Amino acid sequence: MNLFGLFTSEPEKALARKLAEHLAKNIPPKLMDKGRQVLSANRVSRVLEQAFETAKDHQAQTGMGFMKRAILANNFKWELQTKGYPKDFINLAIEGLVVELSKARQSRNAK
Repeated sequence: MNLFGLFTSEPEKALARKLAEHLAKNIPPKLMDKGRQVLSANRVSRVLEQAFETAKDHQAQTGMGFMKRAILANNFKWELQTKGYPKDFINLAIEGLVVELSKARQSRNAK
């Protein structure tokens, strides 16, 4: 990676878009907003876990530090807001993403 690669956030912004698209494809915002009773908790958890795995793979490949994880989380939040997800779901998704990335980072550092 060149020195200027340290200062770009485009990969994290692209990943945030990809994660939001994955969620929108598997759990449409309108269904989450109006039809929560038809969604199973297992389905929502599975879709979120798939998105988090993608983010953890990116982190393992790029060695994302604190700032890039923050950029990813903020852009993911904005993407979900743009798509029309309810605020409580967005908060849940962001919290899960941050926790999973932190756990993955800690386990990598412990090795």
